[in-house]
Parts: sequence; C-alpha cells; structure tokens
Amino acid sequence: MAASAVGIITLVALVFAGPLAWAFATYVQSRRKAADGAAEAGTSEGQVDGKATEREEMSGVAYTLSLLGYAIGLGNLWRFPYLVGKWGGGAFIIAYLVCLFLVAIPAYLMEMVMGQYTRKSTVGCFKMIHPRWDGLAYGQALILLLVMAYYNVLLAYAIIYIAGSLVDPLPWAADSKNYFNVEVLNGYDDYKGKGLGPVQWKLALALLVVWLIVFASLAFGKKILTKVTWVTVVGPIIMLWVLLIRAVTLDGAADGIEFYLLKFDSEVLGDLDMWASACSQILFSLSPGFGTAITMSSYTRPKENVFRTCMVVVVCNSAFSLVGGFAIFSIVGNITFRLNAAGGVLDEATGAMVATTVAEQASAGTGLAFIAIADGMRAFGSGTNAMSVLFFSVLLTLGLDSTFCWAETFVCYVEDYCGRTKPAHWKIVGCICAVMYLMGLLYCTRMGIELLDIVDHYCITYYLLLAVALEAFMFTFDFGWRRLVVHVKLATLGNLRTPLGQDVVPSLFWRLGIHITMPAWCLFLFFYIFSTDVAEPYGGYPVWMQGIGWFCLAALLAVTPLGFARSLKLGTGSTLPPLEEDEAALAAALGIKSTLPPLGQNEESASAEGAKA
Repeated sequence: MAASAVGIITLVALVFAGPLAWAFATYVQSRRKAADGAAEAGTSEGQVDGKATEREEMSGVAYTLSLLGYAIGLGNLWRFPYLVGKWGGGAFIIAYLVCLFLVAIPAYLMEMVMGQYTRKSTVGCFKMIHPRWDGLAYGQALILLLVMAYYNVLLAYAIIYIAGSLVDPLPWAADSKNYFNVEVLNGYDDYKGKGLGPVQWKLALALLVVWLIVFASLAFGKKILTKVTWVTVVGPIIMLWVLLIRAVTLDGAADGIEFYLLKFDSEVLGDLDMWASACSQILFSLSPGFGTAITMSSYTRPKENVFRTCMVVVVCNSAFSLVGGFAIFSIVGNITFRLNAAGGVLDEATGAMVATTVAEQASAGTGLAFIAIADGMRAFGSGTNAMSVLFFSVLLTLGLDSTFCWAETFVCYVEDYCGRTKPAHWKIVGCICAVMYLMGLLYCTRMGIELLDIVDHYCITYYLLLAVALEAFMFTFDFGWRRLVVHVKLATLGNLRTPLGQDVVPSLFWRLGIHITMPAWCLFLFFYIFSTDVAEPYGGYPVWMQGIGWFCLAALLAVTPLGFARSLKLGTGSTLPPLEEDEAALAAALGIKSTLPPLGQNEESASAEGAKA
C-alpha cells in the first residue's frame, strides 16, 4: 500500500474548508455592520429589547441548524438501514412512519414548547412544572452519560476509515466485511469464557480525536458551535445526494431498492418486536426523552416560532433517513450482484458456492452502514480515495452534530446546578469530555460492540419509551394543553409570517398524540419488551453482559421516582406562572394588534372570530 495523494489533499481541503468559510462569513458580516451602523443599532449578546437576559441566546437560524444537526445524526445512516434490513424492508418503514406521527412528533413539539416557555434546562424546566418530576430529569441526564460514552465510539470507527482512505488501494478493498470485523473491531469469534478483552489502541486513539473535536467546538461558547454546525449540517446533506446519485446507477442497485421499498411481509406488521424497534428508532433519531430539545429550546429567542421549527426538523430528519436508505440499499444491491457474478458465497453446511440475496447481505447488523459505504467506494474509480475521505467525513460530521447537542445539554445541567459559583465554561466542558472518554474506552475493547448493543437496548430502547410516556403525563397534569396553545400564539404575535400568532393546528391531532397515543403506545411497548427479555435474554449475550444491561436500566428506573418522594415530603408545588396571567398577556396583545375577542374561549373559536374581524 502507498499513500494516496488525492486522499490526503481531500482531507486537508476538508479540514481547512470550515475555518476559511467562517473567516469569509465573518469578514462579510463585519463589512456589513460597518456600512449600516448595525453595531450601534443591534441588540448586544445577552440582551433582548435592551433588557438583560439570563441565558445566552441563539438566532432562529442557529437554533434550527442545531436541532437539525441534533436530529440528523449517525443513526440515520447507521441504525435506520440495518433495522430495515433486519425487519425485511417495507413493513419496518410503515411502522416507522406510524410511530413518527403518533408518538415522536407530538413529543418533540411538547418538549420544544416547554423549553422555550420555562427558559431552563431540563432539570430546571421539570422542577418548575412540578418538583415531583425532577427525578425524571435526572434520569435523562444519566442516560445522556450512557449514550455519549458509546455513541462517540461509532465516530471513532469513522475516524479509522478516514485514515484508511489515505492509502491506495483502500485497506478494505478485498473484503469490506472482514475489514470491519477484524481490522477495526478485532472481536472474538465466540463469547464463551471471554470478558471485554483489552482496549484496542487504534480505537482508543480515534476516540480521543473525537472528544478533542467536541471539546474544541463546545468550550468557547455558542458562537463557535454555530459556525461549526453550519459545516456539519450542510456538508452531509450535499454529500448524501452525491452518494445517492452514484449509488442508484450501480449494477444491481434496482434489486436493493426493490428490497428496501417493495419487499413487504404483512406478517411482520404483527410482530411487536418490530414495532418496538421502529418506535425506538424514531425516538432515538429525534430524541425526545433525552431532554436535549428542551435545553436547546431554552436558548432560543422568545419570539421564535418553535411550531414551524418543529415541522421543519421533523420533515428533514425523516427525509434524510429515507433518502439515505435508497443510497445504502443501492450499494447492498451492488454487493449482492458482484458476489453472485463471482460465483456466490460459501455455504458452510455443504462447502459449495451458492447464490446470495439482498436480504442476506442486508443482515450485516450494526456494521451495515460502514460495510456498505466502504464497499461502495470502489465504484468511484480513480476518485475512490477522495470520495472515501468525503463520505466517511460525512458519517463523522453526522455523529458530531448529535454529540454536540447532547454534550451541550449535559454541560447546561452542570452549569445550572452550580449556579453563580460555577467554574469557567471551558473547564466544565473539559472535565465532561475527559470523563466521557474514559467511559468510552469500555467500548474500545474486543467485545466493545457487543457491550454497545447491550447498553443501547437496555437503556435507550427502554428508557426513551418510559421517559416519553412520563413526559406526556407531566404535560397533561401539570403543564396543560391550553398553556401550550397560549404560549405559541403569544410568542409568535407580530412575526412577519404570523402577525396574529401561530395556531397549533390541527388541534385534534396534537391532543390525541400527546394525551393518548404517545403515553399508551410507549408504555405498552415498554412492558412488552420487558416481558420478552425476562423470558429470553436479549441477543444471546453472556449472563454477565446481560447483568450490565439490567443494572444500567435499574439505575435509570431508581432515579426517576425520587422527585415524587421528595415533593411529597416537602409539600412543594409548581412554580409556573398562573395560566390566567398568560391568557391576560395574550388578550392584551391581541387587543393591540387586532380585534380578536377576549381570551377564555378555545383556540379554534378565537381563530375563527379573529378571521371574521
């Protein structure tokens, strides 16, 4: 193997593209301010309408980009395709879309509104709504620790592939599946008598690089993070379309797409395990239940239209997953085509070469995206190394966006907890990154990917379902639908696109989702998965590894009810302002801006009479 000049030049260009774009944008902005006197007329950072604010604020564009980066993550190209492959194509997509509308979208809007309304991170928000819910917030803080520890190891895989893209021929050119399983993971052939094994130095080094990037992006405030997010959100979208255009023209791509969209097994729709996977996937992607949407929304401007932002993020997130599926399965179809053209695959039972299918190749498990994209790079001919650098950089940046938001959320928890005595921001970020790196080393061992699967199942699948259900109860009994409607309208009055305020429509859909389908479906799946795992241990992993999963879940479940016990003992209650105050403020604002009737009627009748006026 020799160094690839094309690959190295591409990587160098990528490294400097962000800073150069940032410098150019800063230069243009400074010239514009100098020309129109914006420096004197504008609102200084940390102020709104001349009044000091308690929290650093993000612009509407920065807020939307942050949520897009948070939602569109590695799971869209890593987790989504392998679940489609596992559950046989179209049936999973139908379940995914049903769970999107009945569970994820209502939960996402609910969190965004609560965050903007309270102007606090998740812990502060839940305490303000009612102290009995602060245990749920601490559970979400704990799950962030568990997720960040293993999630960035996936980004370490991308770092290793980027490094491999700098040599010619590509180190996985002969066998992409073997490269991932042996060269990257160095996993055991069986679990019998094995522990986690030694830390793999390549993975440990790559993980260190990831956490250094996270530290550099978060340590110096949201202005730096905003500039980074521009690159890490826009870049993957562009590169996905490049990958898609090339992938669909490959030999055998049509077979992969047929499996992805047209293979439909109606019996699978009756499998509750598949529904649990679909629900956990969309919850993992949009991530209600993590508290991140609440914390990010607490930093947005008070006049931001979070309803519109919710719709934009939800549509873009799911579109990215679905479009990414076309690209991944086009490549899987090409892999199948080439294997069959070469004589098929070895049948271990008979020792003969037999034809393989897209379904068999799509069952590669959690490594499907890495294996498929790595193999697909061979289709770019002389541009193989350059495209390999670009596309594995896409996987890296997709994951970094989610990590940025999760880490920023946890940093906010720590800063809010410390109050006025908090250490410097960069010190808090540095300590969190160091702790997360040390925890992540557990997943850099020879059984690291098995441990990752265990923690992902017992913590993410379980706790996201429970957290979303409990948030629905909290909203129903202590925050209230009417407060959400009043706040959204009041926050958007006078905006260019919503001069009379944003109505939350259709009301029936949102109320049905938040009050009924979201909690009922999530709790049903939670108890179903629990009973299934008790009857048959998950994944066939060793008993000691199952124990780690159950222990992590037990810790999350133990933290959650603490707030209930404490609030009963202290007799504390909600510190939300009375709903009547919000309604009076909205009535006063409406009286100035239009001839809408006094508040007290429901939002539909108010909107109708406002239209007549």
